[in-house]
Amino acid sequence: MMRVLVDTNVLIDFLAQRAPFFDEARKLLVFAAMGDYELWASASQISDIFYVLSEGGKASKTDAAKAALISLRGIIKICAPGGEETDKALESTWSDFEDALLYQAAMSLGARCIITRNTQDFTLSSLPVYTCQQFFTWMEQKHHLAYKELTF
Repeated sequence: MMRVLVDTNVLIDFLAQRAPFFDEARKLLVFAAMGDYELWASASQISDIFYVLSEGGKASKTDAAKAALISLRGIIKICAPGGEETDKALESTWSDFEDALLYQAAMSLGARCIITRNTQDFTLSSLPVYTCQQFFTWMEQKHHLAYKELTF
């Protein structure tokens, strides 16, 4: 099964239903649930997402944030970058440590690509980096899988 690491911004776009990014993020998760590829995120990303969804840990928002993440866990697999990935990220020339650590996590789990809304954050990546739409185009061209939603 093809492994794909998804950046935090795409997951927040989906969970917070952020326009205009929600539809593509939703499509990414729907088709992952169908089994054509596995979406991965790191444990630290889940923590970051919880913080954003709960607006900094507000008690009135934590239950909803947890519920959203529990539903996400039905689709997303979690990796846990350890000491080796951390050391490589710290020793790298990447200016953004969070992105460097995400890249090292992708490398360790054998991801085929990284999906993000901010491709410019991963210019040093040796892995392909796509937006959601670029990923769908790549899947159609390379794997002959066209992701179209039907309307009834």
